[in-house]
Amino acid sequence: MSELIIAALFGLLGGSIRALMGILKHYKVNKKEKFKLTYLLITLVISALIGAVTSTSLTTNHLINLVIGYAGIDFLESIVKLTIKK
Repeated sequence: MSELIIAALFGLLGGSIRALMGILKHYKVNKKEKFKLTYLLITLVISALIGAVTSTSLTTNHLINLVIGYAGIDFLESIVKLTIKK
């Protein structure tokens, strides 16, 4: 169980790094648009889940979980944006 928690934390860290990059981009590009805290929190929860799931199913390497937490949420965000545009 503790391995799952560690994996979730690394996924959360990866998602947090991704969220930080998104925040910086948001303020650099969309200065007038209001920042959505709810969206950030949902992103962080999902990235933690991605990290936990990948640890139990794909790998036990925490560095890879960190990368998957970062890239996984970016992938899901792109899918959502494409779906909304349609």
